[in-house]
Amino acid sequence: MTNSTKNSDLLKLSSIFAIIGLILIIFNGSIANSLGTIWIQSLGGMSDTNEYIFIKTSYAHASLVIGGVFLSISFIAMLFSWYQLRS
Repeated sequence: MTNSTKNSDLLKLSSIFAIIGLILIIFNGSIANSLGTIWIQSLGGMSDTNEYIFIKTSYAHASLVIGGVFLSISFIAMLFSWYQLRS
């Protein structure tokens, strides 16, 4: 496997992770609502409103953080592979 092929594969993989990161960031509200609904259903459908809002906010923040990490790491990997392909 040549360096060009390795860098091309790294570029493809980092592009996929960048798309996943963007999806997590853009749809974090929907993800938080879905996970909050699953959480409240696991309790039997009853919970304190403040606790439910806290759980939904926690899921939204986690989605933003994970999406940001995916996006930033993949961006750095894309820059690295692009630089290696140019050299």
